[in-house]
Amino acid sequence: MLMEDVVEKTFEMAFLVEDLREIWRKTAPFHKLGEEEKKQILTIIDGIRKNCDLISDKVSK
Repeated sequence: MLMEDVVEKTFEMAFLVEDLREIWRKTAPFHKLGEEEKKQILTIIDGIRKNCDLISDKVSK
C-alpha cells in the first residue's frame, strides 16, 4: 500500500463519518434507530475500522 492509498483511505473514513452524522441528524432529536439504520451504522463502523487498520499497518512499518 502506497502513502497515496493511505490518504485515500483517510478520505473514505471522513465520508463514512459524514454518513454516520447524517443518520444521527435524520433520527434527531431522540435518535431512535430502526433496523435499517442499525444495519447502516454497523456497516459504516466496520468500514471505518478496516480503513483504520490499513492505515495503522502502513504507518507503523
